[in-house]
Amino acid sequence: MFENDYTITGKHATYLKSLVRKNIKDDSDGPEKMLAPLFDRYIDVYMNAVIWGLLYSRTAERDTSSGDRARVYADAFANERDNCVFLYRMTMLLDSTIDITQEERFNRAFRYDTQEDKKEDFKENMELFNAYVRGGIEQMYEQFTDGCISGDDYLLKTYEILERFKSEIEGKLYEEDLAKLIK
Repeated sequence: MFENDYTITGKHATYLKSLVRKNIKDDSDGPEKMLAPLFDRYIDVYMNAVIWGLLYSRTAERDTSSGDRARVYADAFANERDNCVFLYRMTMLLDSTIDITQEERFNRAFRYDTQEDKKEDFKENMELFNAYVRGGIEQMYEQFTDGCISGDDYLLKTYEILERFKSEIEGKLYEEDLAKLIK
């Protein structure tokens, strides 16, 4: 599990690249110069994307509409293996796309990756995990870029999203806070 390179293709690769700092050239004059990338590495986007996919119940099929590709290398997975395994297990426990028993959820999360007779089930689980990653990449890209034209727009949008998360984590709903402010 998380021992090989993983290639993201199509629009998901394009979105992932736009969220990573190393892909923005300092001497660029184009619209990408205005982006405010949030992450330093592809693996950071990958790990955060699965969480966003779960939070927003969003999965996505592989996209091959363009030739764009982004690869998360095995050495990045090796460095973040414990985090990736934790995220995989959490995803298998929290996934609600399949109606299964609690015992089956535990088996899916903690046993299928080690049982020889469950290799096909594990392969399906990894595809589900990566579908959440792709859905999360779409969700992050949309939320962090929607309506943004300038660098300041990207920064403001990022601030708003992080404030909303902070409020939700503290048990407050963002919409309730906004309603109070408007009144």
